[in-house]
Amino acid sequence: MDFKQVFTDEVRRLARKEIRIASESLYETISALKKQIAEQKKQIAELSKNCVLKEEKKSPVDEIPMPEDGKPLRLNAAGIVRLRGKLGLTQSEFARVLGVAMHTVSVWEQGRRIPRPAHKAKICALRKIGKRELKKLLAESPEVTEDTEA
Repeated sequence: MDFKQVFTDEVRRLARKEIRIASESLYETISALKKQIAEQKKQIAELSKNCVLKEEKKSPVDEIPMPEDGKPLRLNAAGIVRLRGKLGLTQSEFARVLGVAMHTVSVWEQGRRIPRPAHKAKICALRKIGKRELKKLLAESPEVTEDTEA
């Protein structure tokens, strides 16, 4: 038996054992990080899907041509009530056409809040639309249930 060979084999065996012990914690860390990355990829996919759904969920009122004459949009609570009456719409129908909640229209008509600029532009665009076109928009517009647009 060669002492040199036995000694070399034992050193190799011990070195492999030390390397395995030292690298076990690294493997565990790598495994945990891989799981975390997989979870984050799922979350990103869900968020991307939600963003795409929100973008696709456009209201038919977005197809109404907006006034581009540069004039400031003048609109008040009484004007909204008058326009809605002229068009023969209920608050619910008016809200559906604009893509907002019925409560939002009610708050606008009471004068407690004013519409955001985008909604003002849509309301002003409704002034120039005919009843037939409006009924068509109303038929195409989805029901809005959540009030985030006030």
